[in-house]
Amino acid sequence: MKKYIFILVTFVLIICACSSPQRGMDSPVNAVNIDVKNNEELDFKKCFDSVKYVALETTKEILIGEITKMFVTNEHIIIFDQKSMEIFLFGIDGKFTRRIGKKGEGPDEYMFINDIQFDKENMLIFAHERFRNCIYTYDLSGNLVDKTQKSLISFNSFFKTKEGLWVYSCFSDQNQEYYNLTLLTSNLQSVRKQFFPQKEFVNVTFSPTFVSDEHGRVFFYYPSSNVVYEISGTDVIPYLQVDFGEKTMPYDKIIEMDNKEEYDKLLSGKTYLGDISRCFINKNRIFFSFIESGLGIVHSYNCFYNIKSKKGYVFNNPFMASVKYPISTQLLYSTDTMLIYPVYPSIFTDDSLTELSKSLSADIQFDSNVILAICSLKK
Repeated sequence: MKKYIFILVTFVLIICACSSPQRGMDSPVNAVNIDVKNNEELDFKKCFDSVKYVALETTKEILIGEITKMFVTNEHIIIFDQKSMEIFLFGIDGKFTRRIGKKGEGPDEYMFINDIQFDKENMLIFAHERFRNCIYTYDLSGNLVDKTQKSLISFNSFFKTKEGLWVYSCFSDQNQEYYNLTLLTSNLQSVRKQFFPQKEFVNVTFSPTFVSDEHGRVFFYYPSSNVVYEISGTDVIPYLQVDFGEKTMPYDKIIEMDNKEEYDKLLSGKTYLGDISRCFINKNRIFFSFIESGLGIVHSYNCFYNIKSKKGYVFNNPFMASVKYPISTQLLYSTDTMLIYPVYPSIFTDDSLTELSKSLSADIQFDSNVILAICSLKK
């Protein structure tokens, strides 16, 4: 009898271990050591074969504050501007098509959008309405086609999958154990799984924390870790771990802190590296930004990790080298074959704006919307 009990207990333990949401948490698929002393310039000629410029149309009614998120199809460019809380639809040639949704206080209008997702298969846009704490679904004609109930948990960023709605939350509402990542049911009324608790939300981000590649893979990153996680079904698996050596932010201490004052004091006492943001992933590369902070210093870096060569590259120049126009190194969008970066007309001289206008056959002024530099990657 004891033998059978032992076998049964062993079987149950194996099943539980296999179904644990923490599976693989200590074994990242990729790992990179970063030394900011070994930084270099992002050189256009070394990385890209060619570039195509697309000027996003500008009128008094169509002014983009910043491109928080961008999605590109064969026909459309979708821009989410978190500053103005608006979603713009442009043609692939940069001509403005329409706004998506309507801002206002009416029942089918939105007051505050803080994140969006584009479903390329069904050509739908999902948007999180912060004040109502629900998801609006729009078609590309700008029509509201669905609206969920108010979510059980308040959140900043999200990603909808067939398993439900993954959310990053930095609010304690219905989240008393301060989980950073939660999988909700599709109706947002129940919790399926939760990950990454901390004592208090002392370090938060209002920027997007989810990204997907063109192969349908979904990834998550958040301010209390230097790890990019892949979401697979209902599991969360480490995909890339970034090690900054002795300058790595002490996340083990941060997740145990009681208040924001403790966090601020920690960062003021030493220079740290971390806070991964603006992550993009394609077949062979992982792109991300991070900051150096502390002792009154805040400096940002852009980086990419080559999956094939297992090497990381750090860039510190704000604009690319070896290119005609000043292309910013702040990545906006990626696929396996091309990367899209911004060109800001506001930094051009009058003579340069005249030349640029002739080159693009468009009237470009210093206050025009951003120009997209579509750069084809070298194979």
